[in-house]
Amino acid sequence: MVNETTPLSRLIGWKRYVKIVSEAVRKVIPEARVYLTGGAAESRLTIESDIDLLVVLPREIDFREAVELRAKISEEAEKLTLPPHAPVELHLISNGELGEYRKRGKVISEEDI
Repeated sequence: MVNETTPLSRLIGWKRYVKIVSEAVRKVIPEARVYLTGGAAESRLTIESDIDLLVVLPREIDFREAVELRAKISEEAEKLTLPPHAPVELHLISNGELGEYRKRGKVISEEDI
């Protein structure tokens, strides 16, 4: 059995983490969309990787609002059984910023994961 707090074990369940966080995002911000980017999207996860998720909002938000939304999403995700050690990184962006992420690397919608 793999220890649940080892870096490897935290990555094994990455697809489940995406589903949990996506559900939490929908509960907190129903109009937002979730995309996978970074190493997981490009099939280059390493033991030190985190799971980069873009939370695409219909409008731009300021820093304070981003901090509040991240906290609400994290709280909801924990209620939905996201382990506290899950290596998930949320990037809250506006609809207009999504194109910039697509230019830099692969971006996959949550439905296609």
